[in-house]
Amino acid sequence: TIALNALPLGETNLMAELARKIERIAKHLLWLIIGLFFSKKTPPPLPINFNSLSSVLVIRPDRLGDVVLSTPVYESIKNSFPHLQVTVVVRSNNAPILTDNPNIDKIISFDLKNFGTTIKQLRQNRFDIAFTLNKKFSAISSLLALISKAKHKISYAHDETVWLYDIRLPIDNQQRHESLNNLELINHSGLKTSSRYPRLYFNQAEEKKITTMLSTIRKFPQYPLVLIKPGTRIEKWSWKAENFQIVADKLSGSKKAEVLFICAPGEEPLIDQINQRANQKIKKLPILSVKELALVIKKSNLLFCNHTGIMHLASAVETPVVVIFKHGEIARWKPINTPHILLEERKTDAVSPEVVLEKINQLLTNTPIHKTI
Repeated sequence: TIALNALPLGETNLMAELARKIERIAKHLLWLIIGLFFSKKTPPPLPINFNSLSSVLVIRPDRLGDVVLSTPVYESIKNSFPHLQVTVVVRSNNAPILTDNPNIDKIISFDLKNFGTTIKQLRQNRFDIAFTLNKKFSAISSLLALISKAKHKISYAHDETVWLYDIRLPIDNQQRHESLNNLELINHSGLKTSSRYPRLYFNQAEEKKITTMLSTIRKFPQYPLVLIKPGTRIEKWSWKAENFQIVADKLSGSKKAEVLFICAPGEEPLIDQINQRANQKIKKLPILSVKELALVIKKSNLLFCNHTGIMHLASAVETPVVVIFKHGEIARWKPINTPHILLEERKTDAVSPEVVLEKINQLLTNTPIHKTI
């Protein structure tokens, strides 16, 4: 075999895409085969009588943005039927973002390394109903639904799981925001929407820690605070590092705002590379938990980033955001419920630092005086 790192970049990308395609086909076939051993579910009459139920499981073991955009579901369930016990299963690294949420009674952390613990927790409960929120088929989410043994299981209508879910919402091609996709699923079962927008909750200890940290790190608290995150999960989805450097340099030098970099674990070399080229070094935030980072964003005037998960944190705390969109469906994944400007740059380097600075200044002009401390 040929090692991937010995191949040219183009061939490496092609082989990686081929591997992902083979994996998707294998998962599809596996679930179809499993379905041969089960009878097709008979759908119950709709709407469901939630007054006769006591517990609900919501399954969303995806990335950060998916979890944040699922929060209106929990609020809608609790507001419609306060007596229901709401349990949520999410990946362990995203579980903290849901702590202190008054609409969630229990959080089950999902981790492949400790999958046995997740199975045990799911089996300890007797769920009346389970919602799998994934509009695109997810083998992991469906497996968790199967393990839960919920009386009723609700999902979008995927070919792979005809036998698993007794309530299936047909998938249409309508362009809608992901938060609305989630709500559409629960509406189909008979629940009413009480909130369309993501929301996060913070406790006093978190408020005190972040307020103290910002008081210490900031040099110019009289200026609006702009957070910049140059990093992203996949490098090809990121705006050029030198462009981030130009924006940070000019914005900081203009005295119109104080700039701080957001640095996720492993992104230190990227931030150091940008600062080496800068006329003045821009401070970076310490490594924070995802919920602490959300609170910093809440206390800031603007976030500038690539299309990545923290963009949705800005939506949840209503902080204006300027986003470079290099991938994904804009209608589905754009910020929601906060002032925002999207700059689309797909295959060409179409967005200049000057354009970004203009848009940042545009949003700052319409943003209340700093809300940091």
